[in-house]
Amino acid sequence: MRCIVLKNGAVNMLLSWGYPSSEDYCTLHTTVGSFLDCLNLCLGKGTCMLAYGSDENCNLCDIYTTSSINQRTASDGIQIGVKDTSDSYTLSYTDPAWTIAYDKKCIDDSWKMFIRPQGGACLKVSKMPGLNQTDSGTFCKENGAGYELSGMQFKMEWSYIMESARALIGSVPTRDYTTVWLGGTMRTYCYPDNRPSNCTGIQAFENFPYQDNFDAYVFTPGSPNFTRPYPGQDYYNACLQLNLKQNKEAWDGKVTNVMCQFSCNGGTAICAVAYACVGLAI
Repeated sequence: MRCIVLKNGAVNMLLSWGYPSSEDYCTLHTTVGSFLDCLNLCLGKGTCMLAYGSDENCNLCDIYTTSSINQRTASDGIQIGVKDTSDSYTLSYTDPAWTIAYDKKCIDDSWKMFIRPQGGACLKVSKMPGLNQTDSGTFCKENGAGYELSGMQFKMEWSYIMESARALIGSVPTRDYTTVWLGGTMRTYCYPDNRPSNCTGIQAFENFPYQDNFDAYVFTPGSPNFTRPYPGQDYYNACLQLNLKQNKEAWDGKVTNVMCQFSCNGGTAICAVAYACVGLAI
């Protein structure tokens, strides 16, 4: 790889020909002009670690999303630029690939690391039918200090949770949807009685560990639901679940707020069978 300093900042980019070994959690951006525009786009995005593509397309990958880079030649036409930030990761070359070693790691390889405001954060989806939200959170805490039910910082985390849950859960023909417990609980002042006008969408919820972005949340029609499920009883739709299609698919990938105390929502057609945990990398 060769090193240059780009015009919009004193940040070194290591340039070569190639592409990351895993592209699952990289995002495609359209560019106008040269591949230099793609590199500048990565430089302007704090979480971006590398950019690859050509003058016609641009793909950005955040830190922790890939572990190696396949070295290619100019004849393949795919360029790659990697930020030279040695305090977060190191690069080593063994023909024909570059290996990326990060300064942080997860408990084990069953967890996937993503970038959060506090640094590397590890996510994992586990299957356990019949759990309510509290029990799911308890299982997350058993992984160690600071582990909680996870929200979704970016769309790539949404993709990871959806893909992991699909692989774990599979087909459940007796359900309309199966769901994954997420972090987040309704703010108490947003409960049905005397609810203020600012309780809309994801703003009605709090307690999202290590999270400050909520673009990945798309609610089902009519959600958040602020009605009291059982009038006269202290049950509220105060917790969040991510829906996966089974017999129905309109809500697939969307979020619903439900009662925290029960694994199934509205009878047995929609039931939680998994939960997502997050904790800071070590």
